[in-house]
Amino acid sequence: MNSIWLAVEDEAEYGKLAAWILGECQENCKLVDEENDIHIAIIEVNKWHDWVKIHRFRKRNKGCRIIPLLDPSLLHTSPLAIEFKLTYLLVKSVKQRIFIRTLKRAVEEIESENTRYAESEEVFHHFDAAEAVGRNTLPFREAFLRRLLSGEVKTEEELLQSRFYLPGEAVPNVVCFIQGFVRCPAKRMQEGWQSSMVIQEFLKKQFEGYQLTFLSYRKHLLMLLQVPSEYGSLKHWKEGEGHILEAIESLENEYGIQLYIGVGSIYREPLLLHHSYKEACKARRTSPYERLQLRYFEEITMDMQIQKCVDYISQYCTEDLSIKQVADQINLSVPYFSRIFKQETGRSFVEYVTFVRMQRGVWMLRHTDHTVEAIAEELGYNTPNYFSGTFKKYVGLSPRDYRATEEIIFV
Repeated sequence: MNSIWLAVEDEAEYGKLAAWILGECQENCKLVDEENDIHIAIIEVNKWHDWVKIHRFRKRNKGCRIIPLLDPSLLHTSPLAIEFKLTYLLVKSVKQRIFIRTLKRAVEEIESENTRYAESEEVFHHFDAAEAVGRNTLPFREAFLRRLLSGEVKTEEELLQSRFYLPGEAVPNVVCFIQGFVRCPAKRMQEGWQSSMVIQEFLKKQFEGYQLTFLSYRKHLLMLLQVPSEYGSLKHWKEGEGHILEAIESLENEYGIQLYIGVGSIYREPLLLHHSYKEACKARRTSPYERLQLRYFEEITMDMQIQKCVDYISQYCTEDLSIKQVADQINLSVPYFSRIFKQETGRSFVEYVTFVRMQRGVWMLRHTDHTVEAIAEELGYNTPNYFSGTFKKYVGLSPRDYRATEEIIFV
C-alpha cells in the first residue's frame, strides 16, 4: 500500500483531491496525515518559498515521489521542477483525469522500481497548449534577481533561503544599465544576428571568469556584476572598466552597435542592490562627466545648489537660456557659478545646456515624426543646419542618419 501525503492548505482543494484518491486509487493507496514514511507527496506551491520547502523535503525523503501543485500565478517558476528532476508537475485547478493519470503513473514507477525522469515535454503534459503560449519561462535565479532589483526582497531570511537556487553564484553588487542602437539595420537583417545576443556574448567574453548576470527588459539590458571587495567603485576597478570600454569599441567597429551605459554605486548589502539599479538608470540619462558611452552615478553632482540649476536647465533648455539667468537662481556671481558648475558637472555651462538639448533632440527623433527643421526650431536653434552640425558633434551622426538607426529592443 502506497502512502500519499497531501500538503495542501486550501481545504476545498484538499477535499477534492482526497476524494479523487479514495475513489480511484483506494486499492493500492492510502492517505496519511503527516510526513512519515511516505511514498508520494503532493505539495502545494502558492508562493515563492514553497519551492524552498520542496527542496528541503527532498533532502529528508530521498525515495519519495514529489508532485508539486502549482498556483497559475507562479507558472514562470516551473523550470524548477526540471532543475529538481521532478517527474511530474500539476497546476491548479487540475482536472480529475489528469490528476489520477499522474498519480497512477507515480504508483506504477514505485511498484516497478524503475524510476525514470520524464522528457521535458512530458513534464508539463497537463498544460493546455493554448495556455502555454507566451508563458514566461525565466529561470528562477533570474526571477529572484528581478525581485531583488525591484525592492521586493526585504528580509535577510528570504535572502538566505534563496541560496539553494543560486548554487555557487555570488550575489552581484553593482548594476550597469545598457541601451543603444544599431547604425545599419539593413546590414543586421541581412547578416541575421540579434543585437541583444551579440552584446551579451561580447560582454561575457570580456568578463570570462567573473560573476556576470544579464536581465533583459524591453528597451534596456541590465548587467549585474560582482566587483572585487578591494574596490569601492567600478570606476576604480580599472580592469573591469577596461573590459566594458573594450566591448563598447569592438561592438561599434564590428557590428555598428552603439552602446550607452550607466553604472550605479556598489552595494555590498544585497537588500540594497535596487538602489544601484535606480542609480544606473539615472546615470544613463545624465550628462557625462568624462565620456558619453560610460557614465557613473557617483559623478553626478550631489551639491544641492548645482542640482537646482541642473533641474532649471532641464526645464527651460529650449529657451534662450543665459548663464546669468541660471546663476541668479542660487544668487551666485557668473564667474563663481561658472567655475563651480564645471567643477561639479565636468562640463561648461554652454556644453551642458547643449547636451541637454541634444538629449531631447534624440528622443524627438526616435519617438516623433517631426521634421528635423521642426525639431531644431523647438529646441531653440535658428537654423536646421546649425542644429544638425551640433547634433553630429555630440551623437556622431546627423539627425537624419540617427533617425534611420534601429533602437535595440532586448526582449
